[in-house]
Amino acid sequence: GLIDVKCYASRECWEPCRKVTGSGQAKCQNNQCRCY
Repeated sequence: GLIDVKCYASRECWEPCRKVTGSGQAKCQNNQCRCY
């Protein structure tokens, strides 16, 4: 799901998502990180 992290590129979401979900699968969507 979406987390409260602003981004411009998907790679900016990898670390935050790994901390939240334990998975590095992430996308930057509408300048916000989405974890899978």
